[in-house]
Amino acid sequence: MTVTAARRIMSPRRSAARTAAVAALSAAALLGGGLTAQAAAPARTTGAVVELAPATVLATRCYYRVNATGGLVIRSGPGTSYTRVGSYPNGATVLASASTTNGFRNVGTNRWVSATYLVRITSYPCE
Repeated sequence: MTVTAARRIMSPRRSAARTAAVAALSAAALLGGGLTAQAAAPARTTGAVVELAPATVLATRCYYRVNATGGLVIRSGPGTSYTRVGSYPNGATVLASASTTNGFRNVGTNRWVSATYLVRITSYPCE
């Protein structure tokens, strides 16, 4: 089989590795150069084309509004068994992780809130 100038045949393993590298670099470029995005969202491949997840999925932190009448408890870890370290009043705007762990979003070092009481503010872009 001959190799044409426009198309080159690759082994499936090498193709998968190349696709993963392209996805990681593309995601890093979208997020401002940091390579932390490579595990944020998987890329989907269709032949030679790499389709990245939407920017909101690749983002690491988004803005949310607290929707809890009595306020929202901040805990030291992602669960109700962790100690309370503070609270947010109802209606407060919070910058929190886009992903959840055990139903909680990270709002800082050792600071977690229940995702149930956060409503995404779509007028602000995720970072």
